[in-house]
Amino acid sequence: MCNDYRLMVDVASIVEDFAHLKIKIRFGEGAPNVEAREDIKITDMAPIIRGIEGARDEADLVQRRWSWPGQNKRPVYNFRSDGREFNSNRCLIVADG
Repeated sequence: MCNDYRLMVDVASIVEDFAHLKIKIRFGEGAPNVEAREDIKITDMAPIIRGIEGARDEADLVQRRWSWPGQNKRPVYNFRSDGREFNSNRCLIVADG
């Protein structure tokens, strides 16, 4: 018998955690299979929670890269935010440590 399987994160527990904050989590691209991992590289696909335009107390759980392409085509993942104001296009990274 082969026991080769991967643990999946219980997406229902993420929904429940956000329900305590009175934020409804939607799955605009379908409920993802979120696997438990030891680490995530900046170019890996990983779960993020992003706001839904026009919806105040709702958010969307999707899989995306943890970085974005910069001007020189290298991934941007960390930059100084001193003096910057972020009114949109922000997201939460789902992690437990």
